[in-house]
Amino acid sequence: MIRADKINRNYFYPDQFRESAADFLTAYKLEKEISCPDSKNKEGLKDKRSRVCRFCHRKYQHSIVTFSNDAHVFSELLGNRYLVSDFECDECNFIFSKYESDLANFLGIVRTVQSVKAKKIPKFKSADKKLEAESTQDDNEGNIIKIRRFDGLNTVFQFDEKKQETIITYEKNPFTPLNVYKSILKMALSIVDDRHLEDYKFAFEYLRTNNHDDKYSGFALINSYSMPLTFQYEQPAGMLFRKTNNNDNLFTHVFSFSALNQIFQIVLPFNRQDVPHYTVPGGVNVLWCPPLFDEDNEAAIRSIHCNLHNLNSTERLRHQKESFVLPGQATYGESFDGSKIIGIDLIREEDNECEE
Repeated sequence: MIRADKINRNYFYPDQFRESAADFLTAYKLEKEISCPDSKNKEGLKDKRSRVCRFCHRKYQHSIVTFSNDAHVFSELLGNRYLVSDFECDECNFIFSKYESDLANFLGIVRTVQSVKAKKIPKFKSADKKLEAESTQDDNEGNIIKIRRFDGLNTVFQFDEKKQETIITYEKNPFTPLNVYKSILKMALSIVDDRHLEDYKFAFEYLRTNNHDDKYSGFALINSYSMPLTFQYEQPAGMLFRKTNNNDNLFTHVFSFSALNQIFQIVLPFNRQDVPHYTVPGGVNVLWCPPLFDEDNEAAIRSIHCNLHNLNSTERLRHQKESFVLPGQATYGESFDGSKIIGIDLIREEDNECEE
């Protein structure tokens, strides 16, 4: 592991990202980092009647513009229970909740398997009704994730006795790709410093409505790093990076968000300072931050799967298949007929490790 001294000497990234990290850490610096607290604390928040929404720019107005709901800076469905803001009105909160529904469907089963604690740990049912999962508590065993198949054929569970692996394949529930991107964009714009808000004036309008979805596209990408299910971030956290040279042909800000066993990164579009770069042949260049970890222990991470998701489409996606490999602690004794296995229980230990 390499120490990320240019960001924070307490962070590390794997050696396989040495080259891309050098490019990114030369071009960008960390501007802001926010982690989610593990207890409720609303000190410092403005009185609800004194609030102004940064997304629609409207002030509190009795029965018209209200701030009654808790507005989470980062999505509650990703485990953020207590980090809330005083600058998101109820109407905008309702709009963004629709984006979060698509984000939940995009993520699939992982929130259940990792027992993410929001209002409650979500149950999961695949779109084709062939797989269900829920997190339960047992007085003796602790947290147990029960996964059940209803396919009638040996297609949901696959057992590789040679590799000692169990592969589970399921169908995600439908989601709109651009809404998934907007759900991450909302979190990024929530931590932009006040002095830069005017630069993102159009970005806020783009976020709130679908009026511009067909006019502007190409930038709605999410770079993701996925770790095995045995890995889990303790609390969601966000990092906002700003380019060091305003003349560089790069987006001004890159947002990196870590939660569950994943890292999601996006560029922030529509910064008015970036407009001169839009006409450059080939468009604006994009650099991604390497995956960052707070300990020098690559064995605990095990492996990292990188993926670049194109989320520019406004068409609802259906029948999206996803597979994941269960932790490798399982051992197979004598041969068995996998088609007869209808369920798998995972026991999650206190250190987030899973046993089958």
